[in-house]
Amino acid sequence: MVDDKCFWPEKVSVGEVIYPPGGVFGPRLQRNLQLVMLHSGRMTVWIDGVPRTSLADTVCVLFPGHEERFAYAEECETWHSWLHIFIPQLSETLLARLARLPWPLQLSPAMTDLIREALALRNSPLSTADTLLKALAVQMIWRYIGEGELLMDGATTLPEPAVENARHFIHAHLGEPLTLDMIATAAAVSPPHLIRMFRQELNTTPMAYLWERRVTQGIELLRQTGLSVGEIAERCGFRTSYHFSRRVRQAAGLSPLEVRHQAWECR
Repeated sequence: MVDDKCFWPEKVSVGEVIYPPGGVFGPRLQRNLQLVMLHSGRMTVWIDGVPRTSLADTVCVLFPGHEERFAYAEECETWHSWLHIFIPQLSETLLARLARLPWPLQLSPAMTDLIREALALRNSPLSTADTLLKALAVQMIWRYIGEGELLMDGATTLPEPAVENARHFIHAHLGEPLTLDMIATAAAVSPPHLIRMFRQELNTTPMAYLWERRVTQGIELLRQTGLSVGEIAERCGFRTSYHFSRRVRQAAGLSPLEVRHQAWECR
C-alpha cells in the first residue's frame, strides 16, 4: 500500500483538447487518478450513471474504477487539459481525503501554472522530463488537496487571483524599481482595488508586501551566499546599502554582517 504522505506515480501522462460545441466522449472505464482542468466552456460527466457538471475555470478529480461518459457545452467550444496519474496501489487514506473535497474546485493561478509546466514537458529534450512530470503530478495532487481543505476549513473562496498574480509578479521582479501601478497592471486591477484586496487577504498593502519580501530575500542571501552587502542590496531592489542595512536591522535586530556571522558561525 502506498503511503499517502509519500506517494510516487509509476506513470503520468498529460494533454489538452478543444472540443467543438456538442462534443462527447465515452463511455470509458477510468483506470487512473485524473485531474481535469476546465479552461473554457462546460463539461458534464456521468460517473457510474450519476451526472456532475464542471464549469469554466474549475478543476476536478476523477477516480479509478468507475465508468465515465462526457458531454461538453452545446453553445460553445470547451477547452480542457488533463493529467493522468497511475499509481498501482493507491492509499485508501489518500483516496478518502480526495473524495471528501468539494467538487469541482476553483482553478487557481498556481494550479494553472503547474498544468502549463506539465504540458510544456511533452516536448522537452531533458533526460529528466519524465521524472519532472511525475514530480509536478505529486505537487498538483497535494495542491488540489490543500486548496480543497482550505475551503472546507471555512474559507469562502481560494485566495483572490489578482492577489496571487500580484504576489507572483513581485517575487519575480524583486530587484526592479517596482511601483504600485506596475503591480496593479500585472494583476489586471486598479491600484485602489489591489490595495483593498491585499488588506482583506494579507492584512497589508502591495508595497508593504514588496518591501517585506525584499528584506526576507536579502536576509536569506546574507545567510546562504557570499555576495557582498552591496550586491545583495542591489539584487533585492534597494537603492543604497544604507537603506538595506536599516531595513535588515528593523526586521532582524542585527546588522547585515551580524546576520551573516550568526548564520555562518561554526557550532
